[in-house]
Amino acid sequence: MNKKIAAIDIGTNSFHLIVVEVFDDGHFEIVDRVKEVIRLSEGSKGDIKLISEEATQRAIGALKKFAGIANAHNAEIKAVATSAVRESQNKYEFIERIFDETKISIDVISGVEEGRLIYQGVLNAVPIFNKRILSIDIGGGSTEFVIGLKGNILYANSLKLGAVRLTKQFFPDNKVTKSRIG
Repeated sequence: MNKKIAAIDIGTNSFHLIVVEVFDDGHFEIVDRVKEVIRLSEGSKGDIKLISEEATQRAIGALKKFAGIANAHNAEIKAVATSAVRESQNKYEFIERIFDETKISIDVISGVEEGRLIYQGVLNAVPIFNKRILSIDIGGGSTEFVIGLKGNILYANSLKLGAVRLTKQFFPDNKVTKSRIG
C-alpha cells in the first residue's frame, strides 16, 4: 500500500514543505510543494540568540498552512529544524509552542545530520551514485559540506556560515560599500 509523507524543513530564513507519495517498490513522486519565507533570525545581528515573538507567529501561521496541506493529502508529517532553532536559547519554548498550536512535532537536527540528509537528497535526484561527490548546502544560518561515495559519507562538516547570518554580520543595513568589502 502506498504511503504519503509530508516533510517540513524549518530553516533560518524559509520553511519548505514537500509532500510525496512513496510506492511499494521504494520510488516516490512529489505531489505538492510549498515554500514560505519566515525569517526566524529576524532581529538578530548574525548569531541567532532568540527567536522573536513575531517570528514565532509567522512560523505558527506557516506550519498551520503546511499541516492543512498535509492533512488534505492524508500524509504523515515529519518536521525537522536546522540552524536557527538549533542555536536559539529559546528553542525548547519555540518547539513546545509550535506543538501546542499546530500539533506538529519538531526534531532539531545537527548540522552533520542536515548535511547527510542533503547528500541523500542529491543521490535521489541526480544519477551520481557511483561517483565521489561533494555536496554543499548553503542555508540561511549554516553551510553543510558532505563528501560521499556510493551512499557512504566520507567527510561531513557544518559551519556557521549561512547567507542570512553573514549578511547580517557584515551588511546589517543591506548596503554593500567599498569599505565593507575592501
